[in-house]
Amino acid sequence: MSEVVVTDATVLIYLARLGELDYLDNLFEDVYVSKTVYEEVVTRGQEEQYADALPIEADTDRFIDVITLSDETVDRADEIQQSSGLERGECTAIALADEEDARCLTDDHAARKTAESLGLEVNGTIYVLLEVLDRGRIPLDEYVEKLDNLTDNGFRISASLYRHAIEKGENLTE
Repeated sequence: MSEVVVTDATVLIYLARLGELDYLDNLFEDVYVSKTVYEEVVTRGQEEQYADALPIEADTDRFIDVITLSDETVDRADEIQQSSGLERGECTAIALADEEDARCLTDDHAARKTAESLGLEVNGTIYVLLEVLDRGRIPLDEYVEKLDNLTDNGFRISASLYRHAIEKGENLTE
């Protein structure tokens, strides 16, 4: 798949907790994060001693590109933040995805709605897991195990969305 994605903190954090950041490298041509998101996840993450900060930092040397926003994109992020009330990281991710004409990866519901309202293609961690399953890189039972591990690691998902994710996975493997 030759696709560019821009991810916010949530997708990076949850994939790191699963030990599966490589999924991003395997699925997408380019993986971008704004410098703001990087500082949030890695710099502050290390200061607060979050274990997921270290693998994310290591993968910025391998395949995650940290992007310093242009003045125009910073202005766009400001506009998004003023109109949506989202955190700065989500706003910079959305603005960068818009600038790069890229898919935006976020698990934050409000950020997803904001990005969709701007015409962006938006997905999250479950989408990444489904794509890995669809490409035959993991079997269905491992996919279900990873969904369960997500919830064990603080990922919030409703029972109906969980069932829907399982059904989508089952449909992909039929």
